[in-house]
Amino acid sequence: MSVFKRNGKGNYYIQFNYRGKVYIKSSRSTNKATAARMEREWRTEIHAREELGELPDITLEKAMEACISSKPNPETRRYYKQHTAAIRSHFDVSCCLSEVRDWSLSKFKAERLKEGVSEATIKHDLNVLKAAFRWAEENGFNCPQLRWPTAKPSKSRLRYLSLTEEVRLLKELDPTRPIKGRPPYERRSYEERESMQDNYDLVVLLLDTGARYGEIANIQWDSIDMNSSQIRLWRPKVRNESVLFMTDRVKAVLSRRYDQRNSKYVFANRSGGPRGHQTAGIRNAFKRAGLAGFRVHDLRHTCASRLIQNGMSLYEVSKILGHTSVQTTQRYAHIEMVDVSRKARDIMNTL
Repeated sequence: MSVFKRNGKGNYYIQFNYRGKVYIKSSRSTNKATAARMEREWRTEIHAREELGELPDITLEKAMEACISSKPNPETRRYYKQHTAAIRSHFDVSCCLSEVRDWSLSKFKAERLKEGVSEATIKHDLNVLKAAFRWAEENGFNCPQLRWPTAKPSKSRLRYLSLTEEVRLLKELDPTRPIKGRPPYERRSYEERESMQDNYDLVVLLLDTGARYGEIANIQWDSIDMNSSQIRLWRPKVRNESVLFMTDRVKAVLSRRYDQRNSKYVFANRSGGPRGHQTAGIRNAFKRAGLAGFRVHDLRHTCASRLIQNGMSLYEVSKILGHTSVQTTQRYAHIEMVDVSRKARDIMNTL
């Protein structure tokens, strides 16, 4: 019998011999009819592969999970999980890879753009999706040959906040601000007030540290030294660590949060884990503040631009931003040139 229970109890097992090789696995079901159906499907799959040269199918969900599990580095796995969340929200991940078509990839890109996501983020999403297909192909599963849409980071003009725009933005993020259709601050739920305060505090830290969103959103308290006013910032993208000193308002924010902490994370989700990629509330504040086309990553540009405008060199700013090469910081060179040009004018005027 190819379908049986071990010791007459528990789940049914499937076992049969095909061309001298024994195949056996659990059906994970106590229903004999279900186990028998699975046995027939398994036999058909093996016959198609061995006799007809057909490759087995695998679902998108299983391919992504296997691809993530194959990554030895925890930070890499976290990066993949972050982007698979976006993929799951736009794809039926229970479908087989062989069912994915070119048009579904183009649709995914269009929907992400409509959400206001940057081309750079979409590029990462597609790279993670592509990696799942590559893993499946390397492990002998049926994969279609697809034309992957391109996603190129914009070469548009560098965007950063003026001081006036920052005031406007922080006003729109103020947790105590009156909101049309919502009760006064004191009567709002604890969860709503906490969420709004998190958005405000996170933006302040991003403005004053120049850190990437994920570096601050997922930071733990053991990286914060309140006595010395230092933040030991681990940067997963470039795999290095920076030590940043807190500005007065960053210290005020972290001191308040430290006294109220109930998780090892500075910005925790409802279950006490890391906040993760939750930017909808911040992006809505950009719109209310009239900051058309402004992105969360532009807060990092704002910090860098202000440092250069107030006398720091590109090399020094590269260290603050955690760039592995000063060449990456060259995008701010035109800002430094404004100060250089001003100095040149003053020198010429004295001659």
